[in-house]
Amino acid sequence: MNTTYQNKTFSILGDSISTFEGRSEPDYAAFYDLAHKLEADVFVPGDTWWGAVIDQLGGVLLVNNSFAGSTVCWSPRYEIQSYGCSKERTSSLGHAECDPDVIMVYMGTNDWGKGVPLYDRPHDEYPAGTPPVFYPAYKVMLERLRRNYPDAEIWCFTLAKSCQTNSSDFVFPYCYRGRHIEEYCKVIRDLAAEYGCRLIDLYACAEPYDTIDGFHPNANGMQTIAKAVLQEISRF
Repeated sequence: MNTTYQNKTFSILGDSISTFEGRSEPDYAAFYDLAHKLEADVFVPGDTWWGAVIDQLGGVLLVNNSFAGSTVCWSPRYEIQSYGCSKERTSSLGHAECDPDVIMVYMGTNDWGKGVPLYDRPHDEYPAGTPPVFYPAYKVMLERLRRNYPDAEIWCFTLAKSCQTNSSDFVFPYCYRGRHIEEYCKVIRDLAAEYGCRLIDLYACAEPYDTIDGFHPNANGMQTIAKAVLQEISRF
């Protein structure tokens, strides 16, 4: 058994795919509330992708900072700082005197779904460092995580393909508003390498995960994601 991560603390920076009522902070932003837990057959943390990964590695959940509907980029639609590159979220992954040993960053699905621009002017030209463009926003996010948690190992996840076995009509939408999912994955790969982060390349290695609605994993989909993450970790 690999004991590299035995008793290590894990924190998550994510969107609705990683939420779980009772474990997410803030809890009101969890997609997986009681109704969705029942629909997805996801009842306990060990049924989630992150719970299965942490359990298998012998680790401990420190903070699950996952916010349903959140993007990496700043968006004028949100009055609260739910976006992943915000100072608030990138500094809310520890408790008291305990910082995470590992930070799992699984974000970008909503940026792709909204078709946000990928590249624009340098991120330092945006007021308050809150770019509404994917590449500079992801860059700001990693810079802040590195600054706030210099000793943490950061895992950056590319976006995964999904399926919906309860719907014969579902076809995975590779493009939204003219932007292909692979373009966002490339940004994540490039910046993970630039900032010395571990890459969990779900897009390249994972089979499509099963969902309740095309995007939110059911119990089987959670296990598909967990299996792919553990496969990638084995390469470390």
